[in-house]
Amino acid sequence: MEINYTVELTLPAVTASLDVIGKDINIVVKRDDEGFPIFSAKHIKGILRKKVYQFKRILEEKKGKSEVEKIANDFVNKYFGKEGNYLIDNEFKQIRFSNLTLKNSKEFKKSDIQNRYGIKVNRKTKTTVPQSLFNYELLKKGIIFEGSLDVKDDICEKDLEFLLACLFHLDRIGGMNSRGIGKVKVQIEGKDIKDLKEIVKSLKKYNSNKSNILNKIEFKENKLKRYRYTLELLEPIILKSRELGNYTEGRDSIQGSTIRGALIEYFYKKHKKDEKENSIYNEELLDKLKDIEASDARNGEVKLVSKFETKYLVKAENRKKKQDRFLVPSDKYENIELVRTSLSDLEEKRNEIGIKIEPRLKSVEIGMLFNLEYIPNKEKKDKKKKNIELKGDLKLPENLFELEKEFNIYIGKLKSKGFGKVKIKIEEYKENNESSIEDRIKALNLKIEERDETEKADIICFDLQSDIVLPFQDIYNAGEQFLILSGLEDKNIRFNSRRSFINTGKLSGYNIINDTRKVDEIIFCKGSVFAYNVDNYKNILEELKKIEENGLGLRKNEGFGRIKICSTRLEEEEIKVLNIKKEIPKNMIKKEFEEKHINNEKFKEAVKAISLSQISRFYSILESRNFFSKSKKVEEFVNTQLKKIENSNEKHSLNEAKLFFEYFKENFLTEEFSKENERNKIQFELIRACVRYYIGIERIKEKLKQGDEE
Repeated sequence: MEINYTVELTLPAVTASLDVIGKDINIVVKRDDEGFPIFSAKHIKGILRKKVYQFKRILEEKKGKSEVEKIANDFVNKYFGKEGNYLIDNEFKQIRFSNLTLKNSKEFKKSDIQNRYGIKVNRKTKTTVPQSLFNYELLKKGIIFEGSLDVKDDICEKDLEFLLACLFHLDRIGGMNSRGIGKVKVQIEGKDIKDLKEIVKSLKKYNSNKSNILNKIEFKENKLKRYRYTLELLEPIILKSRELGNYTEGRDSIQGSTIRGALIEYFYKKHKKDEKENSIYNEELLDKLKDIEASDARNGEVKLVSKFETKYLVKAENRKKKQDRFLVPSDKYENIELVRTSLSDLEEKRNEIGIKIEPRLKSVEIGMLFNLEYIPNKEKKDKKKKNIELKGDLKLPENLFELEKEFNIYIGKLKSKGFGKVKIKIEEYKENNESSIEDRIKALNLKIEERDETEKADIICFDLQSDIVLPFQDIYNAGEQFLILSGLEDKNIRFNSRRSFINTGKLSGYNIINDTRKVDEIIFCKGSVFAYNVDNYKNILEELKKIEENGLGLRKNEGFGRIKICSTRLEEEEIKVLNIKKEIPKNMIKKEFEEKHINNEKFKEAVKAISLSQISRFYSILESRNFFSKSKKVEEFVNTQLKKIENSNEKHSLNEAKLFFEYFKENFLTEEFSKENERNKIQFELIRACVRYYIGIERIKEKLKQGDEE
């Protein structure tokens, strides 16, 4: 169940407590990706955990000291978690916290962040320590934040009441509490602590009324069906690539194994019967869920290692030129060095800084500063920030899809602390109308340039759509080992090192089912290109089809080992045609405009009548409406101008523009022009140009007349 609560600052508060090196302000307000202040879920979890531990000890103080300690620790571990995530022995009672964000971000102003100054005093001499002046940012009182707790539906009513009571008793938040800041007032579901029992009953009643079909699942002979999925990132995600001391380097892509693990955990939680139904943990169900398969979550096509771009701008075109070195193996373009393009699926990364607090001293432990890379959940689209969406495919037992088609799962690290929440939407899989392997090989060979003497035969390439987990202990000859893996070593295929681009690496991971860290495995990385010369590719077409269908290497059910043979490589000009919306040729629009308006006497009289200031004002209104001439604002403006002209005297300057507005209303405020804003923009620019043209002619005539008179 999701429990919503609000936190109102009754005193100013600091959302962070770390120094910012090289800045004028020592301690700054912690902000989200959009610049608004937040209290991190890690902080809320920490202070609530502390409060629960304290209250539990007080309630059980009549028992022996060791027993009190055990009861308090067991309760805290039950609801706040402990290290490891072993599925079979996990009761899934842990509370999940969200970040505290502004309830109404639209009302937030820069002035809501204030500054304070302080000095450090020597405790022995009671004097100021030299050069110890510091300052810090804080939020002013009255600001309201909102957040949520995710608690398991079948939580004991008594435990829920105790946890919510502890939440109500959070009296301080943020850093520097000893300086008289950070006092807060908490409300849950819009109610105060006096309504605690009512809140608990309403939450339990609401969740008990939910249908519990999921616990009654029956697999149809364990059949798997292929589906397409869309992931929407609701929160930032931390995907560990490797750890370097206290620094966690993040991956820049979401692997199929991550999606598969999250789905297994989600469905196992939902479908396993609990102890109240007199059932043990369902290991048979877990075995069936292990059959789930998932591909990597991608944003468009896989970026190939063979793609390069010029290091500097090409002067003739004033931009960087891109080149696929599989097609054109030259390492320079017009004497400009080529560098590899970015291979990241998720381009932007941020850093989350954390510290470990020593519980007894309540101070930072030495050397316990942590830095984790994370991927933000929003990206800029059409000048607005929107949640990132990624797509992929998976195989599920049919019943699972029938029961739930859209739900939330959690991926990556720190899932209970405001990271990793994503919405997954599952849809029926639709086959792509893609050309056959044979057609792709033919098309690709037509584009290949700069062939040498060894490349007289056809060239085929294997483009890795995901990492391939190798069954080898070492890589001694990548081209040869790939052939062994694909079963093509005896098919008279020769490795083409000139057009191959291969990245290798090590894959580490964690098995949530067995609660063990996986052994590092050697991989050929996603995006690698293996090129081979083949005398007659038709002899191996069947083998190539099987490679595309089944993949290569180990752990294929986790999305590894996916391959595309001779994937379509679009040249830069072709990509532009696909990416840019179908544009109407400007010359055609200009020609139509000339025939319909410029040669029309009514149009000439209309544009001669309006002044430059009037047309400029009108153009700015059209521009503000993105040139949709059917916009109500544009229509209202035209009608208002015509009414003003009717009610004004004959000498008013606006009267001269009457012909223009009448002509515009008759010819441009029509259904034909209601949607094509690009066409409208070109035509309105032509109208403005015509007005300027006729004004220019009149001015030239006046000057010539003045010259004749002189």
